[in-house]
Amino acid sequence: MDINVREMNNHDKEKVLHELASRWGGQLMAVHDECIDISQLPGLLAFANNKLSGILMYREAEDRLEIVSLDSFNENHGIGSALIKTIIKMAEDRKMTRLCVTTTNDNTHALHFYQRNGFTITAIRLDAVSGARKIKPAIPLKSQDGIVIEHEIDLNYPLA
Repeated sequence: MDINVREMNNHDKEKVLHELASRWGGQLMAVHDECIDISQLPGLLAFANNKLSGILMYREAEDRLEIVSLDSFNENHGIGSALIKTIIKMAEDRKMTRLCVTTTNDNTHALHFYQRNGFTITAIRLDAVSGARKIKPAIPLKSQDGIVIEHEIDLNYPLA
């Protein structure tokens, strides 16, 4: 499968936001006790055989890049890994000291994926999702697997 990754541009925005809204229940993400409007973030798009196949939205602070969302439309085909490789290179090129992501305790697939791609668990915020639900009440109590969603887990990629 031929996978190409590029930065999102204004022409892509409407389609990307529609896609993300259908996957995340809107354009607002609640993490770290704050509400993040993903429509205001830059992103990376992955195309497999010239078809949009993955989206990574991120935000930049002084010394770090933070992955806010990562979606691969066809899992286990290298799309998510291609997006990760691109964001790692961006972080290195920009001389960032950290590349980080936060997920929840129920998202075992993401925990496996990020660790397989070189990320390390650096913090667990117990019961943090209770605070996130105050910001975004639509966050479910349990995952589709029946796991209670209650903790935020931070992962960092070791940059040189």
